[in-house]
Amino acid sequence: MKKSVAVIPSRYESSRLPGKPLLKLGEKTMIELVYEQVSKAKHLDEVIVATDNEEIYEHVKSFGGKVAMTSKEHKSGTDRIAELAKQNNDWEIIVNVQGDEPFIDPKDIDKSLEPFLHDPHLEMLSIYHHFDDFSEINNPNNVKVVTDINDFALYFSRSAIPCARDGIAENYRYKKHLGLYVYRKDTLLNISALAESKLEKIEKLEQLRALENQIKIKMIEVQSKSIGIDTQADYEKALRLIEQVNH
Repeated sequence: MKKSVAVIPSRYESSRLPGKPLLKLGEKTMIELVYEQVSKAKHLDEVIVATDNEEIYEHVKSFGGKVAMTSKEHKSGTDRIAELAKQNNDWEIIVNVQGDEPFIDPKDIDKSLEPFLHDPHLEMLSIYHHFDDFSEINNPNNVKVVTDINDFALYFSRSAIPCARDGIAENYRYKKHLGLYVYRKDTLLNISALAESKLEKIEKLEQLRALENQIKIKMIEVQSKSIGIDTQADYEKALRLIEQVNH
């Protein structure tokens, strides 16, 4: 039977926040919270962490999670997941969940999988929510996406896109990209086999490799506003949020 599988790529050597998968948020580590949230999705057959770090590997084992060691040579989470996809013939739909999204809503994962059940031609999908705070819109750590009339991605950028030439983007709500991707297995392996693209290198956004090679990315809106933890400031914000949740 073909499976829908979520893979959580997790590496220790983050340039902006080293060791972040093992940072504590309340009583649990970040990677444990991500694993728990993803495991609540109803449309998944399997959840697995992909890492190149022994400490992360042993930690995931310790809380009963499924984990696999992968090469240290991978430059992106996509490539790390592709290594496992090649080894598993029964994988069909693969969800790439970022290992720094401890507040991800499992309903968003299910919502992201549903289009693949109805459209056999759909190759790749990701998610966004609207945001209006211009300090957030202009923050390069928040990735923006613009879409066509059918909600397929036209471009992703760390810059504020579209750029409002006259200072005001009337009747437009900016779209913040959230780091969750769903692929058909063949699409994932195709993307991983491609060379790093020019725009990908400039923006440091791996999804641009797909767009530059004419792989269409369907975008769907979600209401939840998960926090991706990239910096110390993000971590401190997450600590405050987890404290509120636990009380």
